[in-house]
Amino acid sequence: MKKLELKNLGVQEMNTAEMAKVEGGGLLNDALKGLLGSVTGTLNTIGNDTSAFLNKTLTNVLKLVWSL
Repeated sequence: MKKLELKNLGVQEMNTAEMAKVEGGGLLNDALKGLLGSVTGTLNTIGNDTSAFLNKTLTNVLKLVWSL
């Protein structure tokens, strides 16, 4: 069996950083990035809303307790 010389076929070696730049991720990678970005945004919004609700509730409870 012959040993193939890839350099004779025009194949070029690349390191990991070069491969990431050239390939770019493709359709599946873009879809996953979009989905994860959406989920992250939703979780941040829920966290902020929950925090604001708890702060207002605690303030109102403390006002009620101090008024007694």
